[in-house]
Amino acid sequence: MADPISVASFALSLSKSATEALNALRERSKSTKDLDIKDQIGTLYDNVLELKEVINRLLDENKELKRQLEEQQHTPEEPELKAVGGANYYFVGDKGPYCQPCYDDKRKLVALEQPYTSETGSVSRHCLVCNNSFYEKGARRAW
Repeated sequence: MADPISVASFALSLSKSATEALNALRERSKSTKDLDIKDQIGTLYDNVLELKEVINRLLDENKELKRQLEEQQHTPEEPELKAVGGANYYFVGDKGPYCQPCYDDKRKLVALEQPYTSETGSVSRHCLVCNNSFYEKGARRAW
């Protein structure tokens, strides 16, 4: 089966040649008084323009179908739940951490803020969407 892009390119090339030939014919027909020939040339112009329009629509549709096919073939990795200290986060490969409640509830990967270390030594992250805070490390106890 021929590549649809090369077929469309060939069709565009043919339509360009047909348009050039039609332009030459129109120039030659200016000297004639035969209205039927002039009318047929006008009809032929309309047909060539419609053909170009169809080719362009097919090219656009083909590009969109290729994009959809690539998207289906490259399905994103499923997020993996991992424990980090006392908190559970989702990770996609090396990317993350993402908020567990946001993903579990709405299937949206929401990146968490950078870790915050308090004066007492606790480490936490915050989700700006669901407003939850996650503690990776509890506060150090002073003895």
